[in-house]
Amino acid sequence: MADNGRIVIPAALRKQLGMTGQRQDILFEIRGSEVILTTKMQALRRAQERLAGIAPTGARLVSEELIEDRRADARRESGDAQGGS
Repeated sequence: MADNGRIVIPAALRKQLGMTGQRQDILFEIRGSEVILTTKMQALRRAQERLAGIAPTGARLVSEELIEDRRADARRESGDAQGGS
């Protein structure tokens, strides 16, 4: 660790972990006396994999239903505005 608190991850280790290319934010997780490093993208992928088994196959996303409802509301409001003129 450098005097300013920065941690340098050697190039070989970054390559092995797929941390090459553009700048990446690293997440630190403390497990007992160990520190686990991961990128935000790796953490996101791990969360997606964990959650993939929860949703039933072919199920619609709540976000899709919400968007559909908002579009239907907009169509109704647009029709009301045209008919009320």
